[in-house]
Amino acid sequence: MPNNIDDLISLAGIGRKSANVIMLEAFNMPVGIAVDTHVKRISNRIGFSNESEPSKIEQDLLKIIPPAYYKDVNHLFIWHGRNTCTARSPKCSNCPIKKYCNYYLNNV
Repeated sequence: MPNNIDDLISLAGIGRKSANVIMLEAFNMPVGIAVDTHVKRISNRIGFSNESEPSKIEQDLLKIIPPAYYKDVNHLFIWHGRNTCTARSPKCSNCPIKKYCNYYLNNV
């Protein structure tokens, strides 16, 4: 298994998201942010990105999230997206970041 993102992406069936996950989980070398449905939804709702394409969302996030946080940011987005900022019925009243959230501020 290659241990760099460019070689991983060159493998059939491995895209940027999977390559980022492999780099983080298999090699403990976070080099980017894997953009899944939770990362996309939360990034759009809190205004970190207005993009819809995962690669563009990742580039927006890389501009504002320091590399020291790449290791934890995916897990935080996933946890928050599964438990609080759900797709259909977000639990905005329980959200610890609602005062920063465009979705909350525009829909309350």
